[in-house]
Amino acid sequence: MDNIPSKIEFSYHFTSNEADIPKKLKKEPSIAFRIEGDFEITINGVSYFQENLTLLEFYLYLHRWFNHINKKGLQAFYYYSMEWDKDEPIISIIPYNNKAQITSIWRKTEMYTVFDLSYILSELESLENKLGQDIEKHYDLSLNTFIGKVPLRKIKD
Repeated sequence: MDNIPSKIEFSYHFTSNEADIPKKLKKEPSIAFRIEGDFEITINGVSYFQENLTLLEFYLYLHRWFNHINKKGLQAFYYYSMEWDKDEPIISIIPYNNKAQITSIWRKTEMYTVFDLSYILSELESLENKLGQDIEKHYDLSLNTFIGKVPLRKIKD
């Protein structure tokens, strides 16, 4: 029997720097894909997912999802990347009842990944806030430059 997960952790480490973005381009949405880093999801101390992602793009998906939840209610989260041209999301969060399951096509290991809905939403909201602040600080830019201007896949209804 699988262990029921009780803890999820999200961590990231930038693999690009402010110097990688010319100052005159800092307000151009096209540089969003230069903001990269290693992103890891750990469940009960076991690495479930670890990949280099375009972290600004991931942040924009999270930000849009939370805005959508606040306006229209809860629905599934799907993270796609312009760098991955397949039709499958890289990371998904599927809510049902009072639970949510996190899945990834690039998972490192098979495990049970269902969490209490309020817990996973709280952890993801903390991730969105921290990641956004860290991107602005690390790259000395404003996220408002990119919100609504970087192409993202349409939210599935």
